[in-house]
Amino acid sequence: MKVYLDIDGVLIDTKEYKPLPYLKEFLSTVFEISNGEVYWLSTHTHDGENTSPLNYFKPIVESDVYLMIGKIKLSKWHTLKTEGIDLKSDFLWFDDVIFQAEYKALEKIGKENCLIKVENNLDEMIEYLKELNV
Repeated sequence: MKVYLDIDGVLIDTKEYKPLPYLKEFLSTVFEISNGEVYWLSTHTHDGENTSPLNYFKPIVESDVYLMIGKIKLSKWHTLKTEGIDLKSDFLWFDDVIFQAEYKALEKIGKENCLIKVENNLDEMIEYLKELNV
C-alpha cells in the first residue's frame, strides 16, 4: 500500500511551526505498513523536488525523524493533488484540507475512503494504521 502525506497541518503545526505530537511514531508506522512506499503530496513538493521539505523540517525535528523524512519519495502534480497519486494502486492519503474537485476525483473511482483527514490527531492516526495492518 502506498501512503501519501501532506505537510502543513498534517505533520507540522503551522501556527507554531513545530512538529505535531507523535510525528516520529506516526512516520514509523506509515513506513512499516507501506513497506517504504511513502510519498509527499504537498504544495511544498508539487514540483517533484525534495529540497523544500527537507529544509522546512531540518530546524524543528530530531535527527532520527529527519532521516525518515529524507526517505519520503516524491510525487508531481500541477493543479490537483490527486494528479500525484497512483490511483490504480492501494493507497492512503493523509491531508487536512482538500479541494472539492480532489474529493470528486476519488469518489468517481470509489476511493474516497482512501483519504484520511488529519486534525492534529497523529496519535489517532497511529491507532487507525495499526488496526489496518492487523
